[in-house]
Amino acid sequence: MSIQKKLNRKSNDSVSKTAEDFPFNKTVESLARFGYATRGLIYFVIGLLTTLLAFGYGGKTTDQQGAIAMIGKQPFGRQLLWLVLIGLVCYSLWGLIRAILNPLHKTHDVKGYAIRVGYFVSGIGYVTLVLPTYGLISGGSQPAQTGVQQDQIQKFVASVLAIPLGKWLVGIIGIIVMLVGLYQFIQGFTPVFEKQIILVNLTPVQVKRVNFLGRFGTLSRGIIFSLIGIYLVYAAYMSDSKLVKGFDSAMTSILQQPFGRWFMGIIALGLISLGLYSMCVAIFFRLKK
Repeated sequence: MSIQKKLNRKSNDSVSKTAEDFPFNKTVESLARFGYATRGLIYFVIGLLTTLLAFGYGGKTTDQQGAIAMIGKQPFGRQLLWLVLIGLVCYSLWGLIRAILNPLHKTHDVKGYAIRVGYFVSGIGYVTLVLPTYGLISGGSQPAQTGVQQDQIQKFVASVLAIPLGKWLVGIIGIIVMLVGLYQFIQGFTPVFEKQIILVNLTPVQVKRVNFLGRFGTLSRGIIFSLIGIYLVYAAYMSDSKLVKGFDSAMTSILQQPFGRWFMGIIALGLISLGLYSMCVAIFFRLKK
């Protein structure tokens, strides 16, 4: 077979593979966009409520379930909650797809596999929000509400502390959560942010601005995760599950520090930025072929 024929055959195979993957890519893109939009709405609500609290305009600290409950109280709340429910399922599936099928082309090394494990954990984390959201819609016994996530974490930690070597296991979990937070914090300072996420129909300047929103938001979320990890380690050291803090109470603890109101306000603005970034991704995201 001549070189030209080999090249033509390779080209035809490539076109055929792209054609086969096209429906799958479109389906995954749709899942991802709907999921990112829902995640963006949740973080925007969390950030907005915390910003109002930080600057003395009411508001409160809340977690993901609290944000979902707040969405349900708005006009057409029931309809919005159905959209949030679908979006949570989509984002959960997107997390599992990123972890298993690797559509973002993460490297096959320790760092790449660690990131994919993080995607898997993220997917599972958003799965846990599905039933509380449905409970809020249907009037179930365990609807989404502020503070429930912290209670669930404390009960889990209490059960782990009760087993042999439980203190060490909780401590290790805390260290892992701290490392996740530290990674997100460092990622916020990385000039090349989420280079596998392709944003189309934007100028280079607009892409840079959108990525800044993502970097600022990821940095802020990293601080909160680091605090949650620190409290987990402290709870393990003291053998007291009540010392564990969830997303909302970790932010509230910042208020008790010097210049805490301003610090919390900056973090809250970062969460709003993360919400806006997610919404931009929902609109302009395309899978890299």
